[in-house]
Amino acid sequence: MTDHAYNINIDTDTSTHAEPLASWQDGPTKRAILKFVQQVTDKSSSTYVPVAERIAAFDNDGTLWCEKPSYTQEIFIIKYFHEQAERHPELREVQPFKAFLENDRAYFQALSIQEVGKLVLQAVADLPQEEYVQKVRTFFEETLHPHYQRPFTEMAYAPMMELIGYLRQHEFQVYLVTGGETDFVREIAEKMYGIPRSHVIGSAVMVKLETYHDQPMLVRQKSMLEPFNEGTGKVVNIHVHIGQQPILAVGNSNGDLDMLLYTEHQSRPHLPLLIHHDDSEREFAYERGAERALQAATLHDWNIISMKNDFKHIFSFAQIDATYSVHQ
Repeated sequence: MTDHAYNINIDTDTSTHAEPLASWQDGPTKRAILKFVQQVTDKSSSTYVPVAERIAAFDNDGTLWCEKPSYTQEIFIIKYFHEQAERHPELREVQPFKAFLENDRAYFQALSIQEVGKLVLQAVADLPQEEYVQKVRTFFEETLHPHYQRPFTEMAYAPMMELIGYLRQHEFQVYLVTGGETDFVREIAEKMYGIPRSHVIGSAVMVKLETYHDQPMLVRQKSMLEPFNEGTGKVVNIHVHIGQQPILAVGNSNGDLDMLLYTEHQSRPHLPLLIHHDDSEREFAYERGAERALQAATLHDWNIISMKNDFKHIFSFAQIDATYSVHQ
């Protein structure tokens, strides 16, 4: 395991002297978050929300960690397909193996997250669950992000980790509601975000209980449990797994729009937040796949988190590297 693996970047300092959301620029978005949390936790206020109802739902890809130049799970699958093609050379001219081996970026960029999910099924179907989990662990221990050349476990957005910690200090239950595959995300959710495995709601691969040498074994199948956890599927799965609406939700794409609308339409205080990737220097600037969400955010007057204007720094390592370079 690398020295960097599985860092938890959540600020858990509950001191009254600590500045809340210190990684955020002072502005309308930060003030809206602080005001909202104050309103729902003040027992003397008509806007008070009981602890049991303080549910926060966060998307993962592009909301809590970097999703460019490719989804993290896509990179995991690319690595797996390369390994398979080395073992079985006849696969090298068959799609998607051919695209993986030739690093055909156009092929991958055209994929939706649902299509990425299908690749996940194709790549790791029929594997015992324990074997799959070990492959995921090995990936996070050994693989670096292709752009930043840092472990994927360091690719969480520091201000978002700080927000999770701040909500937890105020007795929110934080859930990870992701289009990514549940078992993949579970392996890093607690170690990176402090979110327990039981609070990960993702796209779930069907598993079957089989017996091998008189021992029960879960084996992954070639199908997903419906609905896929994107778009309306996120709302359905929130209902199934949590049983109540979030009062705060954060997303960054069209796939999160239904979750944000679901959060907004209730009588209790609520705060939908949409991240806008508009920082081409420190991260990536893009709106593709978020057009409808951005339009809805403007229409409904939601707070749009500008990574360029609202985040003092994006990654924890960037702050450390910047401090280091100043003293050289």
